[in-house]
Amino acid sequence: MRGWVILIGTFVIGIVVGFGAANQGPALIGPYFPKAGSGAGEHIEGQVVRKQREGNRLLVKITTAQGPMLVTFTHKVADLDVLLDPGDTVTLMIRGYATFVEDPIFERIQAPRPPKAPA
Repeated sequence: MRGWVILIGTFVIGIVVGFGAANQGPALIGPYFPKAGSGAGEHIEGQVVRKQREGNRLLVKITTAQGPMLVTFTHKVADLDVLLDPGDTVTLMIRGYATFVEDPIFERIQAPRPPKAPA
C-alpha cells in the first residue's frame, strides 16, 4: 500500500510541475532568450509621448507607425523612469503590435538629437 501512495504522490507532483513549467516557463526565460521558443518577435519603433509612474509600475504612451501603444513596466521601474523621457525614440521587441503591452524587451532607446546651432 505504501508503494502505491508514493507512486501516486510522485505522479501528481510531476503533473503539477509540468503544468507550471508549461505556463510560466516562457515568461521566465523570455528575457534571456527573446527569440527562442515563442517565435521571433517583431521590432516596433516609436516615440515616447508621455510617461507616468504609479507606485511600482510605469506607464508609457508610445506613438508608432501602426498606432498608439500604452506600455506598462513592472520590472526595474525606477531605472526606466530615469532612462525614458518624452521625445525619446524606442525600439521594442514584441510578438506583434498591440494597443496594450506589458513588460516588453527594449532593443534600443535613443534620445532626441538637439538642433544644430547655425554656424
